[in-house]
Amino acid sequence: MKYALFAFFQKVIAFFAALFMLAGPSAAPTDHPETDLPADSVSAYDPAAADYRLFADASSPAHDISDLLFGAFFEDINFAGDGGLYAEMVSNRSFEFTTLAAGDGLFGYSSVNGASLSLTSDASRGLNVNNPTFVTVRNDAEEPAGIANRGWMEGMAVKAGEPYRFSVYARSADYAGALSVRIAAGNKTVAAAEISSVSADWQKYTVELDCTETANEQVTVQVLIDKGAVDLDMVSLFPVHTYGGRENGLRNDLVDALAAMRPKFLRFPGGCVIEGESKETAYHWKDSVGADENGEPLLWNGVYGDVAARRQGIDLWTDLGASEDPYPSFMSYGLGFYEFFQLCEDIGAAPVPVLTAGLYCQMRGKPAVDMDSDEFRADVQDMLDLIEFANGDAATKWGAVRASMGHPAPFGLKMVAVGNENEGQVYFERYAAFLDALHQAQAERPEIYGGVEMIFSSGASDGLNGGMYLPSYQFAKDYIGDGDVSDFAAATDHHYYQSPEWFLQNADYYDPGNYSRTTDRMTDTVYGGAIPVFLGEYAARSNTLYAALAEAAYMTGLERNGDIVKMASYAPLFASTTARHWAPDLIWFNNAEVRPSVNYEVQKLFSVNTGSALLKSTMIGAKVPQKNLSGRVGVGTWYTEAEFDNLLVVNNTTGETILQDAFSIPNFRWNWQNPNGGNFKISGGVLRHEGTDMNYSDIGDVAYYGTDNGMTNYTYRIDAKKTDGEEGFLIPFAVQDQDNGYFWNLGGWQNTISCLQRIENGVKTGQILKTVSDFTVETGKTYHLKIVVRGTRIKCYADDRLLIDYDTANPAEATAYQVVSQDNNGNVIIKLVNVTEQKKTFAVRLNGFDPTGRECEYTSLTGESMEAEEGVVASGKLDLNDSSFNFTAAPRSVTVIRFN
Repeated sequence: MKYALFAFFQKVIAFFAALFMLAGPSAAPTDHPETDLPADSVSAYDPAAADYRLFADASSPAHDISDLLFGAFFEDINFAGDGGLYAEMVSNRSFEFTTLAAGDGLFGYSSVNGASLSLTSDASRGLNVNNPTFVTVRNDAEEPAGIANRGWMEGMAVKAGEPYRFSVYARSADYAGALSVRIAAGNKTVAAAEISSVSADWQKYTVELDCTETANEQVTVQVLIDKGAVDLDMVSLFPVHTYGGRENGLRNDLVDALAAMRPKFLRFPGGCVIEGESKETAYHWKDSVGADENGEPLLWNGVYGDVAARRQGIDLWTDLGASEDPYPSFMSYGLGFYEFFQLCEDIGAAPVPVLTAGLYCQMRGKPAVDMDSDEFRADVQDMLDLIEFANGDAATKWGAVRASMGHPAPFGLKMVAVGNENEGQVYFERYAAFLDALHQAQAERPEIYGGVEMIFSSGASDGLNGGMYLPSYQFAKDYIGDGDVSDFAAATDHHYYQSPEWFLQNADYYDPGNYSRTTDRMTDTVYGGAIPVFLGEYAARSNTLYAALAEAAYMTGLERNGDIVKMASYAPLFASTTARHWAPDLIWFNNAEVRPSVNYEVQKLFSVNTGSALLKSTMIGAKVPQKNLSGRVGVGTWYTEAEFDNLLVVNNTTGETILQDAFSIPNFRWNWQNPNGGNFKISGGVLRHEGTDMNYSDIGDVAYYGTDNGMTNYTYRIDAKKTDGEEGFLIPFAVQDQDNGYFWNLGGWQNTISCLQRIENGVKTGQILKTVSDFTVETGKTYHLKIVVRGTRIKCYADDRLLIDYDTANPAEATAYQVVSQDNNGNVIIKLVNVTEQKKTFAVRLNGFDPTGRECEYTSLTGESMEAEEGVVASGKLDLNDSSFNFTAAPRSVTVIRFN
């Protein structure tokens, strides 16, 4: 009995010791000078010598982590498709470019040795209804002449010793000579072949060209004829060595970079591109496998899906207002949905196709498709047909198309995203219509549609306490009712692009205290629900090491919350270095090389080293002390004319007047600064902003009072009256300089809301920090405004009505971040992010884990400076046989430590 009692107390003592270890000491360790230990090194466990103390418990995992957590998003932007991943080297191969391109249908082509080039667009004479335009090459001279194509953007690139596959459709009723095909670098021929003759009817001809030299400037592919005339279409040049050796293939180097990330899913093809600005510019998936004008499969030359039977599209990202865009973005659809599913299968990624919800691009203010129209019904049917294309057997209509293209077995599609960055009631109604159609199809044909789930958009306003997320979740909650969440959505799609600072300050974005796991806890401070999250697009706005570190810090939070965050993908994926529509991007390329960004290295580190279960962990000593708000005050407008009066700033503690201006002295320049040139002046005893035009900046037309950036703990009062315009007032406060501060937006978003916003480095961060959606500024009415700044807290009143109550403290902001997980083999994975300029030592203690017999390895990423656009990746083994140790991380670094 005594022995049993003794053993019991031993267990109790051990239990509380473990709890103490997890909680760590109550006081943070003192700051240490930078260690003399080398980076990426281990030493004996010594908390007193460490900057941070990290405790983790491997004895009982906290929860599972999604097996789809880190993936990739391919958007057809930045020439990511044609001219990029798609290995076709000829631009405008089908002569279908429009007046948006310089040279129209001859964009990218030129005459060789004086040949005449003329276009004909006639479906009855062209290849087919989807490819009606062809070129007639006429040579009236005695010397060979013809046509040349210069390729994409900076041109073609070829390598010595590499074979290239050339193909063309040709015909001629009376030409009896040969077609001479050559690759030229300037005036020098580096590869040549010959097609001996052409028939009177359209026929495809293919030859292989062996290149003798490496060149990436002034390279063209040319087709020359003797005297006479020949019709040509679908002029094409591919490397023979595409990914998987496929004739209609993808660039090896770009797929290799993508595959090295081991993405668990791949979202495709957009993005705004799927919506378009009109029916003509929307992405139609059936065009990517060959369909007629009625959306039915087009059988051509006895097969479905031939690239010559795919209708060309206009990419949303081309300059739709230009008559001669130097780099027009059209979609040949050579990289279509079949190739997308094939790629996902090749690299082991789950496909996540995105389809229109019957809405043109809301971000551009475009209209919705009428739900009673044939067009909307076709949009819904397109979703059902895509699922059949992916999952149906060869006996189904669209399954037969897939089988004809060379893939008899179904692809096994599980998710379809309906809509991109869509929001509001107009989207909710359409999503419900798509969902009802899917449910009906699942009941009727479970062998095809069973197990397929839709992904629901929550818009692109990321405010944790505002934007469109709350209405989206309320709609979801109402629709689900007492039903199963999986019947509504596989996940809800979040998008945001923010500053590095925002990501550092919001690493706890999806923590349970901020993001609910149940549908009955949605308020203006905690939102969410049981629907998993698909973070479909995010990035820290630059391709610098600082941005990459911020993303890494945020990704520790994504992995820590891998129970509710199902998928996450940086965006966009690929971008041409010569011509781009958007930056930053993950992988840069030109005609000859691939340049992964430093952000890519972070994505790769996390994706390759994702755990399957989270281990409970805590770190002591990394939290950043929160600074009290301080800075100047001001006034401003957004496309609005207004008057301001009775400015008063008093100290909250003493009641002392700090600033006061009744605008009785008509000299604006004495006390005011308007850095972006708004039309402000003092007259008639008020400060006026005249005119409803705006000298556009991200912070509107504003003026700042005084020069005291250190003013803190104050109440700011100002009277404001709108005299004309679209919106209301912007009231700056806690302004450090023209690029950093806060402002209260009254009458924003077309005079509908009151919200709090922040400016960091000249850019809005967080967009909406706090929102009240029922505020409208009336013209001619004087509003008595009051802003109370106390410590890190802000309260804003209009006519004594409290509209804003927000604490700016960022409990997630730290100098270091961590997450600890375990994979299915019991391997412990520690991720450490050091966002300081110094080496930092982590005292790591793993409870319930025996490293004996396990090999310990590390991989780290760092760089020479926070502004560096490249990083250095190092890896090696660590001599560790103890579950407690000190690890010294390099400055500006991300490190993964694995016990295998």
